Amino acid sequence: MAKKLLFIILFTVFAFQSYSAELKANVDEKRAEYIFTFQKGYSAFEQLLDETSNTLIFTFDTSENIIFERQNYFDMPIKSAYLTSKDKKRFFIEFKNTPIEPIVNKTNRQISIVFPLPEKTPEISRAAAAPVPAANPSMPTTSSYVKMISGLVFVLILIFLLFFVLKIFFKKQLFSDIPGSGRLLGKVDLDLRKSLYFYEIGDIIYIIGITDNGMNVIDKISDEAEAAKIRAGFIKKHDFKGYMSFFKRKAHLDEDLTSSNAIVEEKLNSIRNRKKQS
Repeated sequence: MAKKLLFIILFTVFAFQSYSAELKANVDEKRAEYIFTFQKGYSAFEQLLDETSNTLIFTFDTSENIIFERQNYFDMPIKSAYLTSKDKKRFFIEFKNTPIEPIVNKTNRQISIVFPLPEKTPEISRAAAAPVPAANPSMPTTSSYVKMISGLVFVLILIFLLFFVLKIFFKKQLFSDIPGSGRLLGKVDLDLRKSLYFYEIGDIIYIIGITDNGMNVIDKISDEAEAAKIRAGFIKKHDFKGYMSFFKRKAHLDEDLTSSNAIVEEKLNSIRNRKKQS
């Protein structure tokens, strides 16, 4: 009787024993492999894609229980892998970016799902990977600054040279434009900004003083003998003592140049005073 009872208990246990399937995951740098092994088998296998979450879903029917804990991956194209087993078995492979097309092999009691992983490129240091900024053509370089400054200096020198040339030209033009048959005998520089011009019109020689304040007639030589001496003085390579000899006789001036300047200033002031009184 005891043997019969033991036999009934064992038969009941084996009759109601549930089968279990197994899921193994083999993941390395080159591939990710998931192998389902069944005792009785499976049916209705399908492969789906959820584009919104970049997830591949594998579904199948089986009465066997499968225990698989969720696996999360770092520094890999696959983000995670997990299994749900409510009504249908659903195996989820979630990717970080674009899903990888799997290689699926199926038999009556086994499903193999393999994902070939892309090779990792060697890491490059940030300093080496940082792109070298390209030169902006709109920003001036050191050479362009040097060229610009050199060009500016050249233009300034050219302007100063042109200014002095025009100044000399207009001084000569001033006397050449006087109507009549006159001619400029020469000039005497009394100071940096003071000069005497000897201009001959007919038989008369005019002494004209030029300063920054303007131009004035200092004196006129109408005596033929005195005029001849002045002309001869200019012929003798512009001897300044010869030019000023007429001032020595008229105003008893010294040969010193400072005294000549004072006489010219005095004559200029007397001419201005006469203009104011008139």
